[in-house]
Amino acid sequence: ADVRDSYRAAIVETCAAFGVEIRPEDIARAKARGNANDDWALTQELLGEAGVDASLQAVTERFEGLYQGTEGAPGFHIRESPILTHRALGEAAERFPLGIVTGRPRGDAVRFLNRHGLADLFQVVICREDAPLKPNPEPVRMALAGLGVGSAWFFGDTPDDVRAAVAAGVVPVGVIPPGGGDVEEQALTEAGAAVSVDPATALTMALRTKEMAA
Repeated sequence: ADVRDSYRAAIVETCAAFGVEIRPEDIARAKARGNANDDWALTQELLGEAGVDASLQAVTERFEGLYQGTEGAPGFHIRESPILTHRALGEAAERFPLGIVTGRPRGDAVRFLNRHGLADLFQVVICREDAPLKPNPEPVRMALAGLGVGSAWFFGDTPDDVRAAVAAGVVPVGVIPPGGGDVEEQALTEAGAAVSVDPATALTMALRTKEMAA
């Protein structure tokens, strides 16, 4: 999903609520350092770096108010959109068993998939309630077990995704997120990505590999 105007915006606005100005590039650099799969904790960390001592509970409550919405204020989650078309993902689902490993709460993940008509394309969805967050490889291994496969390509747009894939023994494909550039590409490569490309190219590579193997 393109989360620039949802999760990333919630980080920016939460920090602003505590009197700290954070730019998108600051978030990109923090994500590039790794161990940043929990946006609540990352927001608290960014505040701490700016000299603001805020509890995780206070940060989370503010963040969730922005992301989920409040009475009279729609949540940032409505701004999210898939980074690949339903048609492209459907074609992939016809050729491969697909799964998702995400740091989102299950409610957020299911809502997004249902809103965009994608839920039926994925056989397994592993969320933050199910296993430790990436870069721990356990959620990736759970997805493999759920799909009944022993090998896979793992597409991820953060170094934590890539490190989890490497540790789980699957092929790590770095996906440069929408709006990303050299910083993100370098971080993915340094984390161990076999290749770092845009989302459409990543999917095309997978489909062509399947065709060549057929």
